[in-house]
Amino acid sequence: MGAAGTLRVNVLEQCQLRCAYCLPGAVKPFTPNPARLRVDEYRRLAAAFGAHGLRKVRFTGGEPLLHPELEGVIAAFRAGLPQATLAVTTNGLLLPSRLEALARAGLDAATVHIDSLRPDRYRQSMGDGDLEVALQAVAMARARLARVKLNCVVQKGLNDDELWSFLALSRRLDVEVRFIELMNTGSATHYTRGAFVSGARMLALLAEREPIAPLRRRHEADPAALYRTGSGITFGVIASDTAPFCGACDRLRLTPDGRLRGCLYEAGGTSLRDALRGGATDAALEALVGATVHTKRSFHPASTPGLTPFSMSEAGG
Repeated sequence: MGAAGTLRVNVLEQCQLRCAYCLPGAVKPFTPNPARLRVDEYRRLAAAFGAHGLRKVRFTGGEPLLHPELEGVIAAFRAGLPQATLAVTTNGLLLPSRLEALARAGLDAATVHIDSLRPDRYRQSMGDGDLEVALQAVAMARARLARVKLNCVVQKGLNDDELWSFLALSRRLDVEVRFIELMNTGSATHYTRGAFVSGARMLALLAEREPIAPLRRRHEADPAALYRTGSGITFGVIASDTAPFCGACDRLRLTPDGRLRGCLYEAGGTSLRDALRGGATDAALEALVGATVHTKRSFHPASTPGLTPFSMSEAGG
């Protein structure tokens, strides 16, 4: 594969919500604060990644806005990758209070994760939280940032009857919604098996109301396949399990403790933190990043047996 265009930076595993497919499936303790990368270390790594021409950096978690120095982390990447798009994926609950500071630090885009537009279901599916605050975050981000998306993990018997409600919200707020398949990470297998809805099934449900036409992906490596409804609403479907897009994947992943991976499903990875704290030069850091880029391959369960279980909060989504 040997390509890199996007870096996903998981800044911490903690989250104030408890989605049934994520934190309850945690298989290892959270990274302790001293083991997490520091802002000054992110600054050096941003320069190392800059040498490899990344076009986008996405900050994830857990809930990345729980990181007390997220603005500093974003500013570090803005300095090291001035041409890249910097985005955050968040549940949105802390976004209204920090949006302005994040934008000043260099944030360009946000994706807000909401699994139901009904307050009772929202609390049931996401484990507490305030739907109105999350929706307010979407509207505020749309007014301040260049691009805003809405993520929804579709689950059988929970929110698979709300797909058109999400598309109506998409049109009203002028944000693109992306419907996501539950992913088999090996840590919440029982829940995933019972709640799984395939991308094909999502399209079939939507097509019961209007014709659905496929569109070309904006970028070959984008995870979301794009579609348009008969009434002109564009949306995405991320079908990681039933329609893997490994061949075009150009993503790298950086864990909170500084391990660089070329695949979501990859165990281990290259410890950039250990290299940093061991006195590595800038050239050595660039070489370590380059080695991961050039040896990048898929560890997707469809092609690689022996999945090592992990939680979505650990992997950064």
